[in-house]
Amino acid sequence: MTTLDIEPLRGAVITPEDAGWDAARTPWHLLADQRPALIVLARDATDVAETVRFARSHGLRVAAQSTGHGADALGPLNDAVLLRTVGMNDVVVDPLERTARVGAGARWSDVIAATAPHGLAGLHGFSAGVGVAGYVLGGGLGWLSRRYGLASDHVRSFEVVTADGERRHVDCDREPDLYWALRGGGGAGAIVTSIELELIALQEAYAGALLWPMARACEIAHAYREWVQTVPDTLTSSLRLMHFPPLPILPDALRGRALVQLTMTYLGESRDGDALLAPLCALAPEIDHVGVLPAAALGEIAGDPVDPLPARSHSRLLESLTADTIDRLVALAGPAVTTLEVRHLGGALRQPENPGAAGALSAEALVFASGVPVTHEQDRALHETFAALDGLGPAADRHTLLTFAGRADDALPAATRNRLGQIRAAYDPDRLLGDR
Repeated sequence: MTTLDIEPLRGAVITPEDAGWDAARTPWHLLADQRPALIVLARDATDVAETVRFARSHGLRVAAQSTGHGADALGPLNDAVLLRTVGMNDVVVDPLERTARVGAGARWSDVIAATAPHGLAGLHGFSAGVGVAGYVLGGGLGWLSRRYGLASDHVRSFEVVTADGERRHVDCDREPDLYWALRGGGGAGAIVTSIELELIALQEAYAGALLWPMARACEIAHAYREWVQTVPDTLTSSLRLMHFPPLPILPDALRGRALVQLTMTYLGESRDGDALLAPLCALAPEIDHVGVLPAAALGEIAGDPVDPLPARSHSRLLESLTADTIDRLVALAGPAVTTLEVRHLGGALRQPENPGAAGALSAEALVFASGVPVTHEQDRALHETFAALDGLGPAADRHTLLTFAGRADDALPAATRNRLGQIRAAYDPDRLLGDR
C-alpha cells in the first residue's frame, strides 16, 4: 500500500499494483471504465486537502467521486487522482434548526435514516440509493420538487476544499459566488466535503404506484398527459413504460413483463389524494400500490435498482408535453429500452425562491430512457432511441438537467455557463479539480 509523501492520511491510497485496485476504481455506473493514476479513499476533509496538495505538487488532477452514478462525465482519468469520498458518510441532524450536516460520501438513504425519527425529510431524489453530494451539485430533482423546488435551492452551506488545498466554509455571506455556483452548477473549482441541508417537516405522504399492461400504453399515457394539467403543485409524478427483466428477485406480478407504471407522491390528506387520483384509478389498473406511506419510504416507491448496472441512459427536457409527443414516446418503448419515463415538472421549479446555478426550469416534463446493452443490436436500438428523444422538440434554454447529463454544456443556459467559468477560473485557474 502506497502512502502520500506529505502527511499521513486516515484513509487509504491504492495504486494499480494493489489487490483492491479493481474494486476501488469501479463506480456504480459499470460501463465507465475508470483508470486513474491512483485512488484515495478519503475519510475526512483533511484527507481531501492533503490529496489536493499532493496532486498539485505531482502534476496530477483530482476527480472527486462518491457513489459513482455519474462516472462517465469525468472523462479519462489517466492524469488524475480518483478521490473516493464514500467513507465520509456521517449525517448529523439538528431537529430544532431543521438542518442536516451531510458528509460528501453519504447516500440519501443515510439522510433518510437520520431524519425520519425527527419527523423531518430532505429533498431527496426518486431513489434513496443516490449520493447526496452529486445530486445536490447537479440541482436535484425528486418527489417533492413541484412543491419545494430543487434540492440545491435548499442548501444552507458547504464545507469545501479549493484547488489551493485550503478548506473553506461557503454560504451566502462567505464566498457567495462559489455558494451560487455549487448549488446546481457542478463542482465549480471546489471539492465538497460536507453539505448543510435545510429539512422540511414530513412524517407521511399519500404515495405509491399504479400499473397497467403495456398493451394499454397509448391509452394510459394520453390520460396521464391530460391528468397532469389538473393536479396541484403538491403532487409530483412520473409515468414509466417498463420492461422488467426476468430476474428471480422481482415479484411474480412484475418479473419478465412489460408494464406502464404511474408513480406519485402527494403532500396532503389521503381523501384529497384519492380524489386527485380518481381519473387514473377509473382506468382499472392491474396493480394498485397507492396509500399513506411513511416519508422514509418515498425513496423506494419508484423501485429503482440499488445494485450497480452496466446501463446506458439519456434524457431530454420538453417545453411542452403534446399529444404528438406522447404518441412518439410510446412508439419508442421497445424491448431494448428497460425504462422510458416522463417526469412531470412545473410548480416551484419554475419560480425558485433562492435559486443557485441550476436556476429556474421552464420545461413541462423531462423524458428519460435507459437500458442494458447486452447485445450489439440492443446497444444500437438504445442509441437510436436516444437520438429520437433529441428530436422531440427543444426546451427553452437547456437540453436536460446536470444530474442526468453530467456536463454543463447540455444542462445549463449559456449565461450560466459563462458565469460558472469565471468563478471556476477564480478558484481553480489551472483546472486541477474535476474534468478538463
